[in-house]
Amino acid sequence: MIKLPEFNPSRRLVRGVALLIALASVAVGSYWYWDHSRHFISTDNAYVSAHVVEIASQVTGPATRVFVSNNQRVEQGAPLFDIDPEAFRLAVNKAEADMHQRQAELRNARTNEQRVRTLVKEQFLSAQAGDDATMAVATAEAAYAAARADLAQAQLDLAHTHVTAPVSGTVASLSLRPGTVVQASNPLFAVIASDQYWVDANFKETDLEHIRPGDTAEIRVDSYPDHVFRGRVDSLSGGAGTAFSLLPAQNATGNWVKVTQRVPVKVIVLDPDPEHPLRIGTSAEVTVRLSSAIREAANVQNDPALLRRQP
Repeated sequence: MIKLPEFNPSRRLVRGVALLIALASVAVGSYWYWDHSRHFISTDNAYVSAHVVEIASQVTGPATRVFVSNNQRVEQGAPLFDIDPEAFRLAVNKAEADMHQRQAELRNARTNEQRVRTLVKEQFLSAQAGDDATMAVATAEAAYAAARADLAQAQLDLAHTHVTAPVSGTVASLSLRPGTVVQASNPLFAVIASDQYWVDANFKETDLEHIRPGDTAEIRVDSYPDHVFRGRVDSLSGGAGTAFSLLPAQNATGNWVKVTQRVPVKVIVLDPDPEHPLRIGTSAEVTVRLSSAIREAANVQNDPALLRRQP
């Protein structure tokens, strides 16, 4: 005899309830995802940036002292390195002596002009002699002005032998050592400025419709996955990243394939945290709250005419 399976209504009810809960969960999750995507947009193609100041000497000479080390934190105005000042002190002394000489020549030219003008007035000398004396004064004045400028430049060069930090930040790529002959205007190392950090978030071009400057954002840096930084959209680039590459894409070919492009969006970090120091070039994830999409949704809800036009 074949035994039929026993009918258990309670088990069937449990299965039905479980199925309904699963369907409800999927529906709620789908709705949440749909609603979230209307108000937020994210990308993990994002990298931390900051201003990088190249440090270079304005004069040429051997370095005598280096006050900082690589990766050291420095404040604006802190000493970075010195260049041997002796040659520049000698240049200042020479310029001072030259300026005193030019000053004496100018004084003598003015005195001589007064005598000549008196003799010209009394007709003991010709008018041309008076003009020549005036010209000599003008020449002496020009020489004195040039000497003063030379002295100012020499003093400035001497001051430039002591190099200080132009901004507060972190020293990077430092290889300078005492004894190294420094060439003027050649970058030696960098200081990563700490006054402002931002994230270059490369959103898909299809995601840019509702992103506006001023939108708030959340930033998660891979170095600190459990810490959230507050951000604000500062600007959107005027072109896709590929437009500024050394070899821009050439799409005027027969085998062209359309590829969604990425457009850099600058997101300012509003709350840098010394406990979570940011490092340029590190990866991040950015989620932008779309204020324009929120306003549009609010307008639809409050405007019956717009509601009637919704599909």
